[in-house]
Amino acid sequence: MTIFDTLPACFALAGAVLLVIAAVRRRGDLTKVIRAHDLLPSFLVRLTPLAGPAEGLAGAAVLAGWLAGEARLVRFAAAAVALWYLALAAYLAVLLRRRGRVPCGCLDETSPASPLKVGRAVLLAVATAPLVAGWPPVPAEMGARLLVCGLAAVVAGFLIVADKVADLQGTSAAHGRSSR
Repeated sequence: MTIFDTLPACFALAGAVLLVIAAVRRRGDLTKVIRAHDLLPSFLVRLTPLAGPAEGLAGAAVLAGWLAGEARLVRFAAAAVALWYLALAAYLAVLLRRRGRVPCGCLDETSPASPLKVGRAVLLAVATAPLVAGWPPVPAEMGARLLVCGLAAVVAGFLIVADKVADLQGTSAAHGRSSR
């Protein structure tokens, strides 16, 4: 496995890692957050309790397929992940346009929707799409598969930290100013 295969695989698998983290980390009521957005019809809002487990399962399937060396599972699950991120990007873009920077429910119930989150979702969909076509190929060596998963976890961690830092932008501008 060359660097030209490793880096794209890291970014593709980082999207899967983020979905697993989002499913595990989200503690609040996603249905309440989605209902407050007032963008979806009620029959879809009733399905939102399934969103967390579905995204976690899709991400876990990509990672399990990669670790097991099962290219067919990776391709199938990567299609679900890429479509998930495309749907998320579209939803966040509409939410941002109609409601502004309200909590989006992505990784938690407090961080606001932002153009950065829309862009991240689009980039993760684009990064995952080549896995659907079988590129980069799942390496035969377990060591290479573990390396890529480890690097993907680092990339996912970086994306989470970058997201939190971006959410903080402008929050401390008023500190230190007197209210005269």
